[in-house]
Amino acid sequence: MDVRAPHQQIAKALACSVACILLSSAHGQSAAGDTSRIILKPTIALGTGMFAFYGDVGSQNNTYSPLVSRVGYELRASSPLNEWLEVGVNAVHGRLSVNERSMGRNLNFESRITTGGLFLAYNFHHLLNPRRPVEPYVSIGFESVEFLSKTDLFDAQGRRYNHWSDGTIRDIAENAPNAIDAVEIQRDYSYESDVRETSPDGFGKYAERTFAIPVGIGAKMNLGHGFDLRFGTTMHFTRTDLIDGVTSESVGSRKGDGRMDRFLYSSVSLSYAIDVTRKRSQKWKPTISTDEMDAIAMLEDEDGDGVTDWNDHCPNTPTGTAVDANGCPIDTDGDGVPDMMDDEPGTLPGAPVNARGVTLSDAELLKAYLSYLDSGNVTIVSSRVESFGPKGKPKVQRTGAADGDHRYVVKVGSQMEGISEDMIQQILSLPDVRTMVHNDTTYYVVGDYGSLPEALRRQLALNAQGLPGELMQQQNGTLRSMNEGATTEAPADTAGEGPVGDRGRTVIRVQLGAYRQSLGDKLFKRVPDLVTIKGKDGLTRYYTGSFTDVNEAARHKVEMSLNGFQGAFLVAFKNGKRVSMNEAGAQVVGVEDLKTLPSNSIDKTLLRFRVQVATFAGNLSVPMDAMDQFVELGSVKPVASVNSVRYLYGDYPSRAAAEVARKELQNLGFDDAFVVGEMNGHIITADDADHLLGAP
Repeated sequence: MDVRAPHQQIAKALACSVACILLSSAHGQSAAGDTSRIILKPTIALGTGMFAFYGDVGSQNNTYSPLVSRVGYELRASSPLNEWLEVGVNAVHGRLSVNERSMGRNLNFESRITTGGLFLAYNFHHLLNPRRPVEPYVSIGFESVEFLSKTDLFDAQGRRYNHWSDGTIRDIAENAPNAIDAVEIQRDYSYESDVRETSPDGFGKYAERTFAIPVGIGAKMNLGHGFDLRFGTTMHFTRTDLIDGVTSESVGSRKGDGRMDRFLYSSVSLSYAIDVTRKRSQKWKPTISTDEMDAIAMLEDEDGDGVTDWNDHCPNTPTGTAVDANGCPIDTDGDGVPDMMDDEPGTLPGAPVNARGVTLSDAELLKAYLSYLDSGNVTIVSSRVESFGPKGKPKVQRTGAADGDHRYVVKVGSQMEGISEDMIQQILSLPDVRTMVHNDTTYYVVGDYGSLPEALRRQLALNAQGLPGELMQQQNGTLRSMNEGATTEAPADTAGEGPVGDRGRTVIRVQLGAYRQSLGDKLFKRVPDLVTIKGKDGLTRYYTGSFTDVNEAARHKVEMSLNGFQGAFLVAFKNGKRVSMNEAGAQVVGVEDLKTLPSNSIDKTLLRFRVQVATFAGNLSVPMDAMDQFVELGSVKPVASVNSVRYLYGDYPSRAAAEVARKELQNLGFDDAFVVGEMNGHIITADDADHLLGAP
């Protein structure tokens, strides 16, 4: 159980409170009897606003402005108790942050705030005109507050921020013996360190939740139809001084003022009052009898087709049109086009037709759809006629023309979580499949086309093979859907044929391994045609190459083995399924288990741990005193990259041994030393190296 997530309990309490308010409103409705209107209306509101913090951090800095803060969100449910008093529950969630930069101290924090509680609001109905368009109010309440505070102490490479007196931030302390080697760095504003866990003042595991008294003012503007817009600001007076992690008991320059922390939330919200009004029912009595109304209805025939309006299912039939007993035009062949407009009376059942009832060929269907997507100037004709009325303009569906500078691909899948084994085999059966990663989603795409019709033909062929494809436009590394809700069905003469068809082809790939933990990209930097897929079983699989000749695939496997992937082996796919290597053309002795997955294919003897003692960016030369230190240490080697040169110490088979060396180096003055992994000359994180060593 996550003891640091009481917001779930707050959400449950809020849901119960909402239900109570709605029940109380319904009870008020029942008690109102048969009155024409009732006062009580349950209201649901959503809003957004800004947090401002008032506490120890920032208060000692003359340039600090509490109005520069972060966005929050609000959910509220309420109901009036009477004409001037409203009761409700509300919850607020968001982040507030403060960055204090001065000569005396440099502090920062970001806190994830979640509140939930009750409130009362007074609308001055006793003093102001009840029909006023803008209604001011004041509110007070009681709430629970959860705060999860973090601070930004290190950059993305794990280097601690050291604030120098000249206003710069460097990777070594200003008073350190090797301060001359300090490199200027920039804050990344990624709050990675938990304030409570770092415990700079020794406060220990204090509670990260408290109670608060929210006091607010605002105004409500009635928009009509049950909607109103509210502007308000609420000061939350908390019962803790630990939101920013600084109190009057903090050490040295961190010492605070001793006042409880508080924060201001200014918001705008849109509310909707659920109308539970019960209107007095009035019984309507006709002035003529039922028999008289039936007689009148039986006499009406507005379109003159011989079927009275009472029984006419197709009103406004053109004059002279032959109709059936329901008043609808006769359609002998059932193609959706009435006989009076049908140029092909004997259409076969189920055949698609144009507006004149003539059967469309497969080529005409494909041409029409390609024109529809590429130009947007094609009239889409319905194949079923429901009724007829006055003539008008035909309905036209349009789509924007393709930009000749763009490229087009067909998306065959995407994943944020794991995907099924069947889907993995279908994707790997496509010889030209590749991965594109955007945000947290991995997209699997095929093809690279300069014109939309070419991409569409590939999509139709994939659909005919049972693999759903979606047209996407590729521009600047991003993908945009081109189908926009349209569905496609492949004509009979394109399914699996021509250069776009993959049916019947055997694709051979080299599988490098399957790991419980995803590995960094640097390990596979020299691997060509890499495809990465995470399955529902939690394993992340790595494949390279796409071959139709087993000998070429075998040569690629040998090359991968020489690069350290000793356990690499061949897998073959055909028609969306994995097949045996015998079927792919190889001579294999014994029965092949098609469910076999390598758990680890890395040659662990090539994996080493080292201690990084320094980094120099760009083409900067190494200072002589730093070089003297490296020479004195011995066993220090440079590793150059595009933008920097790393200096690594030692060569260890395990991380534990490297950690011992790191502590010894820190005692010698290399405060920023940390452990990294190395594989085939590639520097990887120590965690990735651990995953490789720990995999079975």
